Amino acid sequence: MEHRPVPLSPARQILFSLGSASFTMLERLLILYVPFYYLPPREYGVANLVPEETFWGVATVLGAAFLAGRALDAAADPLVAALSDSSRSPLGRRKLFLLLSALPLAAAAALAFFPPGRGEESLANGVWLGVVLCLFYLFFTSYVNPYLALISELGHTGEERINLSTLIALLGLLGMVLVTVGFPELVGHWQLGGMEFRESFRRAALGIAALSLVLLYLATLSFQESLNCYPVKPQSFKVWKSLKKTYAIRPFRIFLLGEVFLQFAMNITTLGMMYYAVVIFKQEQRFMGVLAALIIGTAFFSLPFVNMAAKRVGKKKVILAAALLLAFCSGAIFALSFNLTGIYYYGGLAMMALAGLPLAILTILVNPTIADLARAEAVRAGEGREAMFFGARAVPLKLTIALAGVTFAFLLSAFGKDIQDPLGVQLSILVVALASFCGYLCFARYPEEEVLASLQEKGKGA
Repeated sequence: MEHRPVPLSPARQILFSLGSASFTMLERLLILYVPFYYLPPREYGVANLVPEETFWGVATVLGAAFLAGRALDAAADPLVAALSDSSRSPLGRRKLFLLLSALPLAAAAALAFFPPGRGEESLANGVWLGVVLCLFYLFFTSYVNPYLALISELGHTGEERINLSTLIALLGLLGMVLVTVGFPELVGHWQLGGMEFRESFRRAALGIAALSLVLLYLATLSFQESLNCYPVKPQSFKVWKSLKKTYAIRPFRIFLLGEVFLQFAMNITTLGMMYYAVVIFKQEQRFMGVLAALIIGTAFFSLPFVNMAAKRVGKKKVILAAALLLAFCSGAIFALSFNLTGIYYYGGLAMMALAGLPLAILTILVNPTIADLARAEAVRAGEGREAMFFGARAVPLKLTIALAGVTFAFLLSAFGKDIQDPLGVQLSILVVALASFCGYLCFARYPEEEVLASLQEKGKGA
């Protein structure tokens, strides 16, 4: 008789979702504040920590550091996925990775704000940042890949996967609120009290890292794989074979290409948030909290409606709407950025707020769609390769995110990042609009009905 897994209770689902809040805080901590910390606008009167020059036409020290971290991240994903899928640990295929990765993940995020030369420009600071980012993303992958694979395993039906992903999105957004709204408020408060610019950043980063560590362990202890997941025979450790099998699935490739464009767009936006507040809206750095509150507030209140819409009309149609809306909002902000005064100023704020809706949609619906694909393949082939779907997905996504970092750093260095010379920051918004529209064109080809039909035919998990 087949073992029937025990569903996670609502309380344990919330505890599990705290993992999303934690690793979201840590990653956003680095993406949002490391560029500003190492290369602040000249108006702040604080020295750069790394050289600002462009090498070989496109490369910068900051961009190279992010590229190194993301390249290692991409290479590690399929390896971690294969190790997790093949694990025979008594704790389960996923939990051991979560337990071992939590502490070094939080520590690496904090260390990014402690370069050896804290008050002067040096190449050594760039090398330090590159090494720390490599470590961060290695442990990030070791935690997040098995964590996301559990969406398919803890969510036993399509609706359960959407509901669990909604909770993960909700807690992820709350984590994002804390790091994007609370962090600059805390930093600004300390600076008004006389604390030095970078010391305020370091203290806030330590606080975020400590809180994240607690949440990572709470999420890890929220489930038991032997009790809450279907029993699965561990796969043999064959990274390349498993990776090839996953990429051979046509619906997966189509969906992944669309996500590549959307992740590129959203990471450019994240990297630029502090600059948009200071350079585009011409406000103090704490104003980034206002922009983040507008975006995340809209996303937060949209979550239940996105959940219902996905169940009613399907995930594909809702994701298509998100891609188009993000293209429209970013295109409008780019046009307004050349004269952001009077009514146009409030128009820019309105577009920022509206951009929260596609954030909610993509945060909720991308992961359960990948989980559907993984579950459909498990049903079809009898192979529990859930982690490899997220690993195979992560390889191009991580490289894309690295490319976003390189692109953003290039735009700032080549076209300007200051209030009096803002073109590089403005062009980054145009890039977001173009990438979002390309994502829409790709998602339009995703055969959602084919994937759901394969689940329904087997009578499982749809």
